[in-house]
Amino acid sequence: MNDDELTAVLSRAGFSEYEAEAYLGLLRLHDASVGDLTDICSVPRARLYDVLRDLAADGYVETYEQDTLRARIPNVDRAVEELREWADGFENAADELEDVWDRPSIEHTDISVFQTQKGTIEKAIDYVSEANHVVQICASPAELVEMEAVLGTIHERGVTVRIALNFDPADSTTEDLPDMFSRVATEARRCEANGPFVALIDGSIAVLAIDNELDGEYGLVVDDNTLTSFLHWFFQLQLWEPWDTLYSESVGHPETYVSVRQLIRDLEMLHTEDETVRVRVNGVDLRSHEMVEVEGEVVDVIYTDVYPTRDTTFAQQFIQAALRIRTGDGEYTVGGYGAVVEDIRAIEIDVIGIE
Repeated sequence: MNDDELTAVLSRAGFSEYEAEAYLGLLRLHDASVGDLTDICSVPRARLYDVLRDLAADGYVETYEQDTLRARIPNVDRAVEELREWADGFENAADELEDVWDRPSIEHTDISVFQTQKGTIEKAIDYVSEANHVVQICASPAELVEMEAVLGTIHERGVTVRIALNFDPADSTTEDLPDMFSRVATEARRCEANGPFVALIDGSIAVLAIDNELDGEYGLVVDDNTLTSFLHWFFQLQLWEPWDTLYSESVGHPETYVSVRQLIRDLEMLHTEDETVRVRVNGVDLRSHEMVEVEGEVVDVIYTDVYPTRDTTFAQQFIQAALRIRTGDGEYTVGGYGAVVEDIRAIEIDVIGIE
C-alpha cells in the first residue's frame, strides 16, 4: 500500500487529509519539529501547528516545546485499534449486505423469504442454536454434517432432536451417520420421500429450503402458528411417520412426545382404564401467549368420531385431537401444532408415570 492509499484509508477512518499526512510523516520521523515535517509532507507550515495540536488532543501524538514546537508518536496503539475497529465494521457491513441480498424487497414481520438455500439453512442453524425444547429436521446427509456441531450442543443440554434423514444410497456420507446419531439426535428415521430441507424449532419457528430444477432455489423462515402447523403436518405425515427408525435413545428414558395424536394412539394401545397417566407439558398458553409448564393426570382424550390411526386419510388427520389434564390448579385442555380452542398449545409432552 503506497502513501496515497494509506492516507486515503486514514481519512476514511476519521482523520482529516492534513492530519493523515502529518501523522504518516511523523510516523516515519518518530520525533520531529514543524520544519522537519514541512520538508516531507504537503501540509502548509502555518497549518501544521493546529494539525499537530488536534492530533495531540485526540491522543495520537505528543507535542512539546524546545526551540520550536515538536511532536512525537509514543506508540501507534490508538491508531491501530481504531483501524481494526473500522475493519471489523466493514466486515460486518459486508456480511449484512449478503444477508439482505438473500431477502426479498418486501418483508413481513412473521415471514422472511431467502433467495438461496445456503442462506436459509444458515438462518435455521441460528434458530436451532437457541432452541429450548424440540427441534425436528429433515435434512440430507451433507446438510446434517453441516449442522452436527449445533445439534450436538443442543442435544447435550437436553433438547429433543428428531431427524428425518433424506436417504441417498449414492451419498458416501450416509455410511458415517449412524455414529453421529447418538451425539446429535433423540431419534432418527430414514426418509425416502426426497423431501426439502425442513426445520421446526420449539413449536413456533419453521424453516423450509428448496433447491430443485422445477422450483428453483429459495427459502422461507416462518414465525406464525398457523403456517408452522402446516409444515408440521407435512413433516409428520410425509417425512416422519411412514419411515423406519434408524436410531432411538428412548429406551430407559421418560417418553417425550411432540405429537398429541401420537401420544393419544399410544395411550389407547398401552394403558388400561384403571391406570393413571401423568404427563408434563411444555407449551404456550393460548390466552397470555406465554411459555408455560404444567404437570398433571390425563383425565380425558378428545378427538372426533373417526379415530386417527396410521390408516387414517390425510383429511381426517386434521380433526381435533387434545388431552384434558388435571393439575393442582385445575383442568387444562392441551392441543398440538395449530391449536386454537384449547388452553395450551403443546411443544413437548413427557409421560412421567403410568400407575
